[in-house]
Amino acid sequence: MSLVHKTLVSTPAKSQGALVAPAVRPQPVARRVRSAHAQATNALTVTQSKAIAQTNGAPAPVPVPVEEEVDLAKHMQDRHAHILRYFPTALGVDDFMARVEVALAGFGFTGDNTIAMTNLCRDEVTQVVKDKIEACFGSSFNTNGLGAVLTCGVTGMKAGLSHSPVCSGGRERYVFFAFPHIAINSECEMGAITRPGRPKKSCACGALQKCLVELKAEGLEAAVRSPGLHDPLEPEYSILKQRLARRIRYEKLDVGMLDLPSLTQIAERTISDDLEYLIEKAVNPAIADYAVITGVEIHNWAADLEDGGDPSMEFVAPTKAYVVVNGVKTHLDLMMIPPMSFRQLQLMASRSLLDIPPGDIAAGLRGSVLQEIPYAYLEKRMGGAATEGAVGRAANPVNLQIAAEWPSWQSRIRRDNNAAPYTLHQLERDMYAPTMDSPELANLN
Repeated sequence: MSLVHKTLVSTPAKSQGALVAPAVRPQPVARRVRSAHAQATNALTVTQSKAIAQTNGAPAPVPVPVEEEVDLAKHMQDRHAHILRYFPTALGVDDFMARVEVALAGFGFTGDNTIAMTNLCRDEVTQVVKDKIEACFGSSFNTNGLGAVLTCGVTGMKAGLSHSPVCSGGRERYVFFAFPHIAINSECEMGAITRPGRPKKSCACGALQKCLVELKAEGLEAAVRSPGLHDPLEPEYSILKQRLARRIRYEKLDVGMLDLPSLTQIAERTISDDLEYLIEKAVNPAIADYAVITGVEIHNWAADLEDGGDPSMEFVAPTKAYVVVNGVKTHLDLMMIPPMSFRQLQLMASRSLLDIPPGDIAAGLRGSVLQEIPYAYLEKRMGGAATEGAVGRAANPVNLQIAAEWPSWQSRIRRDNNAAPYTLHQLERDMYAPTMDSPELANLN
């Protein structure tokens, strides 16, 4: 069975039928998770309220949080099924990277001879995918922007390419990854993500969500600008917004009908095209081979991040995958590559987890394999990385003694206004210097 096709249209995801990856250990049958149903049962029932009323005003007992024991494998599969409703090609991130590595190795791309060029959103949660990429291909050159918008230009692209290993014969190899991202948490809330150290939910992608709100309120024409024009105080965001507005107008879409998943898909198409446009101008196929892998990164994290709680998962929904070797372009169908065994995937995952044991693993839908992103990894990677033990962002952050309680030490580091060679006016911002949005004035010299 061929693993490649040479059409420009992506092959739909196919079921792998009887293909089942062997497990290295029994799949988890049950686990206590704080599901939406379990949280709802924390409220007192009418019967309980009447019983309390009969105690003649005695203090009401504190309701005990009810944790629902669920079939973990089924729970993970149900969440995967929900993701597939919006992103039909979504694969577990380790499964995705395993297929990419196998496919690219067949065309000569390995971590030893290739530089990875990663284009993700600036959001720190995208570090999960970046860690997976770098576990395969080593340190990457990033061209990140808000919402994954490409603003590095040809010069920025060429800078990364110039860092590539040089193979025998003088050829170079590059692999380009580009993924805008979206969060769909364990309770199926669109755009919602819980971050270590923040008590409330936040949004991913926040830049795309802001674009969605403003484009609906202002209309497309208000956001469309000629190339090269942008807001000096919002350079990346204004470029992202106008690129999306022009794409929506080009595709003749009704902006009023868009939601966050559909705008994320538009962003992926826009950014993928921009990436390929820059590649045409920056890469010389006569001296280099390259691969392009694009898609959408999906954060399916626990709504309540806690050790031993609901598992967090990460997905990638690939859209384009192709190689250009000796000037010949070959499109790849990652869905036709069978998943690795559970043992292989857990070994692969462990390389990107900062010495933290891999989490639970289960068979997904459409031949995919799902793996938990361990809570300990998220807590360490997203914050509290310098703190060992039970204290970190998951608990109360460490509060250091303020410097004012050591006045003699504080006086040593303070720069006095009269201390040579510095004066305070030299340390403050020059109020008369041009700013990012100050008008151009005639030369007064």
